[in-house]
Amino acid sequence: MAKTVELKIPDDIEFRVIGNAFGLLIASAGLLAGAMVQQRSIDYWLEDIVPLLLVAWLGFRLFRNLLSTWTAYRDAPPPRPRNHSNATTVTPEQVIMGQIPARTVPTPEQVVEEVAKRLDAKKAEAERRNKFTK
Repeated sequence: MAKTVELKIPDDIEFRVIGNAFGLLIASAGLLAGAMVQQRSIDYWLEDIVPLLLVAWLGFRLFRNLLSTWTAYRDAPPPRPRNHSNATTVTPEQVIMGQIPARTVPTPEQVVEEVAKRLDAKKAEAERRNKFTK
């Protein structure tokens, strides 16, 4: 009888991969700013032990998480196509209601009439104010 092996894959595996990748970048930056790179010699490895350990540890974690992500997606069933039969149908009346109404462009005569009305209203308001101030 064959034993089945069940892989337990965490839900946030993609975030772990991204986090480990950024951590590895930051640790690599610390290693590049260390004494080994500045002095161009491996003799100074003891001064850079912390960045070296961080790079090794985060590199291992990144590799492990990449492998587990790869196996999770390799063994996952293919995505099922969505059933669009329960989608709501849109009637032409709903489409017409959702549209922006067409705006009419006023003719030059209408613009002149509106401006004349506003000027007359401002003159009347000014005359009314002058009567009260006198």
